[in-house]
Amino acid sequence: MTVYTDLFNEAIDDLITTLATITNLRVTTDPQKINPPCVFLDAPSWDSYNYNIVKMTFNVKVISLGPSNLDALRNILSISANLMAKNVAVTAGRPATLSVGGADYPCYDLDISLQAQTG
Repeated sequence: MTVYTDLFNEAIDDLITTLATITNLRVTTDPQKINPPCVFLDAPSWDSYNYNIVKMTFNVKVISLGPSNLDALRNILSISANLMAKNVAVTAGRPATLSVGGADYPCYDLDISLQAQTG
């Protein structure tokens, strides 16, 4: 397995490490490993300030087990509140549905922004 140490991949690893400290929360960046309830970090977008400072915005999917009912919504909102309590910059959230392997799961799309930089 290749180890990546650039500013983008280190930022992803740091965010995963922070989110994984939430008790009983599974965090993945691999869509093949989605196992609700969990959080999926999709590929980030970024804006560059210069060669070593970027603002990254992650589309983070908070996924619950179906069906899309009040129990699923409450579970998603609870996980979202726990993410915000970790002092990560959750800047927006929207209800959504995620299709994985022919199954639809209720989820929320959250935007999490952070700054990444090298030495």
